Amino acid sequence: MNILLTGINGQVGYYLNKKLSPFYNVFEGTRDSFDLTNIDQMESVIDELSPSLIINPAAYTYVDKAEKEPDLVFKTNVVGTKFLAEKSEKLGIPLIQLSTDYVFDGLKKGAYTEIDKANPQSVYGKSKYDAETAIQESNSKHIILRTSWVYSLRGKNFLTTILDLAKNKESFDIVFDQIGSPTSAIFIANTIVDITKKLEQIEKNNLYGIYHLTCSGVTNWFEFAKTIILYAQEEGISLKSKPENINPIKTADFTTLASRPENSILNNHKLAKTFEIHCPEWQNELKLIMSDKP
Repeated sequence: MNILLTGINGQVGYYLNKKLSPFYNVFEGTRDSFDLTNIDQMESVIDELSPSLIINPAAYTYVDKAEKEPDLVFKTNVVGTKFLAEKSEKLGIPLIQLSTDYVFDGLKKGAYTEIDKANPQSVYGKSKYDAETAIQESNSKHIILRTSWVYSLRGKNFLTTILDLAKNKESFDIVFDQIGSPTSAIFIANTIVDITKKLEQIEKNNLYGIYHLTCSGVTNWFEFAKTIILYAQEEGISLKSKPENINPIKTADFTTLASRPENSILNNHKLAKTFEIHCPEWQNELKLIMSDKP
């Protein structure tokens, strides 16, 4: 099977490529070889490859910077994704799209389900929700996977940022009043591989739609940071900071350009039940990632 995979230099795309390549013929899309803002290039690649599946984890993801350049954000996340949806519809093939908790406003008490009303509060969030809408309107064979608090030991993300801070500072501040479920890029990649292997079952039973893909359990950024440092200590990583040196602060005291959801908890029961996916507790997954034994 030919698979078109975008964004292989991103967190999820990188691990997806590693896990799919041994089993499928994967087109390794980068910003140079498959630019979501270059429709002509994308069409040429798709026509030549004739894929049986398109997987699109690529996106403009700089949440704060997005507030300053909305045109580029929407050209990438909405226009480019809409083209993928329309093109995959013409080919009669499925599209797997990665989305985000930022489509919600974060005001709900309790976990968001797939049928809760979206209400994005940032340019990035609105672009990802508009992408979801474009996909739903263009290709019925879609699987939209909303995830949250994505991390890995690769690239710039919360895990690598905390490790860098802890190696160089004795103490620092982290917000405590935003809650969610940390989800590793490797777990996301493994789940997408499992879904890919079940495409015939999905087609037969019409299991297309929106799913929430997160680890289980809930925490806040402050507790997440302390747990990262604790596990790093257990792995023998030399740090200046200790968990007790981290200071909790309110979101209001940490100014950012983009608004973040206070509640990013996504109910993952539909995904777990439909595809028989085990969604591990976030602490257990983090420990595996920190020990480099995913």
